Amino acid sequence: MARMARMLGLIAVTAVVLSACRAEEQGRLIEYEPGVYKGKPDTELSDSQLENLRERARSQAGASGAGFSGGAKVQDSGSDVRVPGDMNTRMQNQGGVK
Repeated sequence: MARMARMLGLIAVTAVVLSACRAEEQGRLIEYEPGVYKGKPDTELSDSQLENLRERARSQAGASGAGFSGGAKVQDSGSDVRVPGDMNTRMQNQGGVK
């Protein structure tokens, strides 16, 4: 009985060890070196691919030029923006500043 249990244990351990030797896991990167890319080099993009990427970047950029730093569209705020003086008055009325 003990011999049978030992044999089953040996078979189980062998199965676990051999399952780590799958073909798709062979040749993969196992040593990590910080700051060094060890993968395949990138392929060069064609002129049409570069132009498509530039066009996408331009269409996603939104406002551009001096004074604009984000990609958000510039909108006319109209009269719905409170003047800072109005905010101070409102805060004083609510007891925020004494």
